[in-house]
Amino acid sequence: MKKIVAIICVFVFLFGGIATMSGCKQETNKLIGFDIDLAQAVADKLNLQLECRLISWEAKETELSTNLIDVIWNGFTYSDERAQNIDFSGYYMENKQVVIVKKSDAEKYKDLESIKAASVFTAEATSAGETVIEDVFEKENKAASSQLMVFTDVSTGTSDIGVVDSTMAGYYITSEKGGYHDSLSVVDLGDAVTSEYYAIGCRKDSNFDEVLNHVLAELWKEGKIAEIATKYGLQDVIYNGFGEYDESYEFPTDGDYSAIKKSGKFVLGYTVFAPMAYNEA
Repeated sequence: MKKIVAIICVFVFLFGGIATMSGCKQETNKLIGFDIDLAQAVADKLNLQLECRLISWEAKETELSTNLIDVIWNGFTYSDERAQNIDFSGYYMENKQVVIVKKSDAEKYKDLESIKAASVFTAEATSAGETVIEDVFEKENKAASSQLMVFTDVSTGTSDIGVVDSTMAGYYITSEKGGYHDSLSVVDLGDAVTSEYYAIGCRKDSNFDEVLNHVLAELWKEGKIAEIATKYGLQDVIYNGFGEYDESYEFPTDGDYSAIKKSGKFVLGYTVFAPMAYNEA
C-alpha cells in the first residue's frame, strides 16, 4: 500500500494534480506552509473547501486562464507585466531575490562583479529570479523546473549561481534546521535588486481578487495573518496591502466569485516552496 501511495505522490509532483488541505498523504505527511495556512483561513471565512493543485510554474497562467485553478497563491511576485493578464490581490508579503552559492565558493562570489564573472546561472523558469539573471547579471538562465531544483543544481555543482526568493533561502539555508545549511551560502545583492511583493493571482476581470482583499483585511485586523506568519518565522515581512476592513462590504453575486461559491470550493495552484507550501513529515 505504501508503494502505491508513493507512486501516486510522484505522479502528482511531476504532472500536477488536485489535493485536499491534507496534501498528498503518506502516513503523517500533509501540505503546510504560510500560503496554505492563510488560504485555509480564507476558505473558512468564505465557508468554502480549499483544494490544492500542484502545478508547473511555467504553466501557471494557462492553469489559471483555463479554470484548472482559481488562484496562483505560492509566493507569487507582483509585476506590472504580469498584471496585464492577471488580476492581483493586495500585497501580503515583502520579498527580495538573493544569490545562493556553494559554501566553498562564498569568498569567490561575494559581490555583484564577482558574481557576474561566473559561468552558469540558474533560476526557476519564468520566475522573478530569472528576471534578475537576465536584467541584472545580463546572463542566460539555465532554467530549473522549480526553485527547489535551483538548490540541487548549485549544491551538486551543475550551476555556479542560483537566484531564489529570500523567504525560501532563509528556510533552507539560513536556518540551522535547513537542509542546505551546511552546504550553501546566501549572498545578498544589496541595491542591485529592489524589494518585491507577493500577491495572489486571479483570472483577468475576475471579482475574486476583491473578495480576497476583503477577507484578508479582516484576517489582518483579527491578528490571524500575524499568527500564521509567526508560526513560519515570517512575522517581519508580512504586509497589509488590503486596506482597512469594511464591515459594510457586500459580496458580489456574479462573476468568478459566484461560480466559486456555487462549486463550494476554490482551487489553489502551488509548487513545493518552503516556507510557503511544502509537505510536513
